[in-house]
Amino acid sequence: MSVLYRYFPADSVRDIIDCGIKLSMWYDRELDFGRPLGRRKAMRALINPWDDPDKARDNTYCCLRIEADPSECRVGDSDLYLMGLTEPSLMERYLKTLVPLSEYRFGVFRNPECLVFTSILPDRIEITGKAQDVPVLFENSESLYLGNLLENIRQRHRDSGNALVYAYCCYLESKGRMRRIENRNLGTAVFIDSGSDAYIVTRIPL
Repeated sequence: MSVLYRYFPADSVRDIIDCGIKLSMWYDRELDFGRPLGRRKAMRALINPWDDPDKARDNTYCCLRIEADPSECRVGDSDLYLMGLTEPSLMERYLKTLVPLSEYRFGVFRNPECLVFTSILPDRIEITGKAQDVPVLFENSESLYLGNLLENIRQRHRDSGNALVYAYCCYLESKGRMRRIENRNLGTAVFIDSGSDAYIVTRIPL
């Protein structure tokens, strides 16, 4: 069994603890996988409870920890799904990139969602925050994704992060928040904060 998380309206939690999570009642969407699977109802769950910070801070919701059969779960890129609602090519990519939960590597998607295709029995459900709760290994999926992405960029381009800092400062310059002074002969750029005397020095990327 694999541990997942889902937020439910607080006034529904007692019934869920007693009766379980019925897929027919709590499914979020129905997806067409073509033959032989056809259309299947799916309930959206989280790999990390902090992947939905709005509901995590909302007292009208309660986070439940559920144990699900990984063979009945697929992990997808939630950003692709949301954008795919208006862009068919991205929805096609979303469906193609769904992976079995057991094969998902943390940090691959910025905003992962786990689709659960089965109901959950009451003995597989717990309210989070109790003693002996299952530890969460990372802050949230987005921070892990961005950390992995930055590390890949550093290794691929053999750059300590200078190019990223330069690009970020150029973005701030476009917003009027920094002023740039470059010396191409020295290969150096100085970015001066428009609201203070603070500055950042970077190499000019080749």
